[in-house]
Amino acid sequence: MSKNTESQVAKESSIGMFVAILVVIASLVLYYSNPLALNTTLYKVLVLLAGLVVAGFVFFKSPQGIRLNAFFKETKIELRKVVWPTKDETVKTTGMIMVAVVIVAIFLWIVDAFFTWAVQLLTN
Repeated sequence: MSKNTESQVAKESSIGMFVAILVVIASLVLYYSNPLALNTTLYKVLVLLAGLVVAGFVFFKSPQGIRLNAFFKETKIELRKVVWPTKDETVKTTGMIMVAVVIVAIFLWIVDAFFTWAVQLLTN
């Protein structure tokens, strides 16, 4: 009995995704083929956006969309638990990184100059 239920849920989730993809494709076809003879781009874009909104609603009602929505909620909860650095810590860390980048750049410039000098010495 549970196998039938699982296969039915899988079919329903497939159908929801399939319908959402079809709506997106249909809105793109309407945008590019312009069967409604819309002269301005504004109306074509509005039809495209309406199709994308409908596809979004269909997707978020499917099981994958519900899982994605739950994932976003859990992510938001986890982000509240993060201890963010203070402004002072951020400024100090950024300054240290900038100094390190300058030091490495100078070192690489010196190494490049040395290899350029060595290659010129060998080729002349």
